[in-house]
Amino acid sequence: MHHLGIGADHRGTPVLLLADDSTVTVVATRTGEILATNQIDPDKTYWRNTMKAPAAGRRLPTSDL
Repeated sequence: MHHLGIGADHRGTPVLLLADDSTVTVVATRTGEILATNQIDPDKTYWRNTMKAPAAGRRLPTSDL
C-alpha cells in the first residue's frame, strides 16, 4: 500500500485521483481544486505532495546525486 501526502486539512474531503505513469493528482470533487500532485516512486511507501514545501528541518530531494 502507498500513502499520498495530501495534508490533514483535507481529511474526509471527497476526491478524484488521476494517475499516469509518473504522477498522481488529487482533485477535490466538490470544488475542482487540485489538492496534491505526487511523484510515483515504487521504492517508497509514502509519496510526498510536490505542491507543498517540506516540513521544517527537511530538505527537498536532489536529483543530481
